Amino acid sequence: MTKTLLTLLMAALAPMAQANTEFRNVPLPLQKALHGNALKTAQMDSGVLRLQSTKADVSELVYATFIFHNICGEQWMNPQQFKNFGLQRVELINANGSQGFAFDARGDVCQEMGKLGKNFRSFIAQYTVKCETGGCPQRP
Repeated sequence: MTKTLLTLLMAALAPMAQANTEFRNVPLPLQKALHGNALKTAQMDSGVLRLQSTKADVSELVYATFIFHNICGEQWMNPQQFKNFGLQRVELINANGSQGFAFDARGDVCQEMGKLGKNFRSFIAQYTVKCETGGCPQRP
């Protein structure tokens, strides 16, 4: 019975943890795709989605998985809606802004990756630059 109570408590607290993400200019459908990813802030300006994690480190694997499921996955499920977002770039940095990654989301990058036989980690890496203190370079 204790496990059941703990499970119910965790389920009740999960929406509160998600509510802590501060969204600015992020379309509602995209906000929904971003929930549950330990994000402190999410801001979209001129086609650039800037995300700050609550984590001390953003690993390349976590980043690539995030892009695959939460960015490209959203495009695959709702292609026209995704096109209307005008998303061109996704920057994900760690909690103190000292490291992270930026993904060039222009054009049909996600559509190309969705074709069978693509290794998503190496494919995403082709369109990614590392971010360091001071920002993210413009293009991979």
